[in-house]
Amino acid sequence: MSAATELARPNWEFIRIDVLMPDHPKIEELSDRSFRALITLWCYCGLHRNDGIVTAKRWRELTPKVRAELVDHGLAKPMELGGAVMHDFVGDDGHQRSRDEIDELAERRKDIATKAANARWGKERPPLCAMHMHQACMTHAPSMLRAYA
Repeated sequence: MSAATELARPNWEFIRIDVLMPDHPKIEELSDRSFRALITLWCYCGLHRNDGIVTAKRWRELTPKVRAELVDHGLAKPMELGGAVMHDFVGDDGHQRSRDEIDELAERRKDIATKAANARWGKERPPLCAMHMHQACMTHAPSMLRAYA
């Protein structure tokens, strides 16, 4: 599988970044390394659905200079026991979806997919797809139906 194929996946998680973000006063003075660290931390928080909390281990992986830049520019706040909280990640002023919002969206998508599968397959569904480990795999459905007919 090529790298391009691996990137194109359904229902992927994402973070929101304003197109004006690079020109924001908090951002425009960051070093390139700190800017990259900021985006990486946002992606980490989005992937792990942790509402903007960076673990102590992940925070320590950054250089002291990068950590200081993120804190000095008001983009992260260190926690007493280690780690940090990313500024305005979620909440009323937050820019990203919270874990609860993501879970709610996932549940709605699951319900929609279940209704669509039931409409397509009725109560009799094909067996689990060995390639994708879920029922009603659209990629392998035709060959599965022939095999189990």
